[in-house]
Amino acid sequence: MNTAYAAVAVVAVVVFGAQPAADRRWQTGTWTQVGVKRTPFVGDVVQERMPSGLDKPRMTEVATYVIETDDRRYELQSLVAIGSDRFDLKVAVGSAVTFAIEKKTAYIRLDEDEHRLLVLKNERKKGT
Repeated sequence: MNTAYAAVAVVAVVVFGAQPAADRRWQTGTWTQVGVKRTPFVGDVVQERMPSGLDKPRMTEVATYVIETDDRRYELQSLVAIGSDRFDLKVAVGSAVTFAIEKKTAYIRLDEDEHRLLVLKNERKKGT
């Protein structure tokens, strides 16, 4: 019986907890910067598969991005190590991007796919 309650709870979280993509406030901007940052907070799948003794903790390289609109500047960070997904290959500085910001998560729409990034900074552009 406990399994049935757990299944219902999981379904409720999935159905009601996730906001559909259509409800997001989509906006457009421009990719203005792409970089690399080292962080201990993102795991590296390759390093985690190493045998014991060889899996020394180390900083993982993640991609960073900047999107600018007419009045805002968003600094974003990938949630996975570089090379784990192909998202970083689809980003071109100077090209347009469709995105939505919800609290500390940025949803990026590229090629009919939706990608999540961490919002590091959300600030007004200087001079506006």
